[in-house]
Amino acid sequence: MDKKEALEHFLQVLNIKDEQFFKDLNAISMLITKHKGEVLFLEGEKGEELFFIINGAIKLFKTNKDGKEITINIAQSGELFAEIVLFLENRYPVSAMAIEDSLLLSINAFRMFEKIKESPAFAMKLLGMFARRLSFLTEKIKEISTEDAKERLYNYLKKLSDENGLVNLKLPKKEISSSISMSPETFSRTLKKLSDEGYISIDGKIIKILK
Repeated sequence: MDKKEALEHFLQVLNIKDEQFFKDLNAISMLITKHKGEVLFLEGEKGEELFFIINGAIKLFKTNKDGKEITINIAQSGELFAEIVLFLENRYPVSAMAIEDSLLLSINAFRMFEKIKESPAFAMKLLGMFARRLSFLTEKIKEISTEDAKERLYNYLKKLSDENGLVNLKLPKKEISSSISMSPETFSRTLKKLSDEGYISIDGKIIKILK
């Protein structure tokens, strides 16, 4: 995918059709590739870029005082992340690392902020995207605090499933389990329990929701 197609995809996600805005966005963005394991930025680091994922997956995480990583989210294709630098004096509150080869649109946050002030329609589209992210994080906190492992994993799989009830678990087990606050061992045991109880069927990395 070239940069023109990437920009068109980004604006399509935001449901914006504006030739001038396309030209403006083109001037303040670039297409970048990050390979699996490559770090985009570290927690507390200064930065001026926010990112839109064309394809791939990016782990957003924090590190506690003992050096343990805590996964905040795994952002995937069609998601915007690091938009917080628009409001937090250009410091990233989390670290970001590619967990698979990823193609991203990197957008200068400060120049984008100028465009937001010029275009109320674009500002509203971005607010809608931010609201969806906030809703996701609120729901995630609720799940972690109120659901047991089986319920949490089952709901996670249902959210990922397509119209045929199929889920392709292409991400590493360690990353998936961390994102729903489980150990890899608990993830494996719970996945087997869901299969044994007839909630799902497993064929390699393909899972089908049965109930």
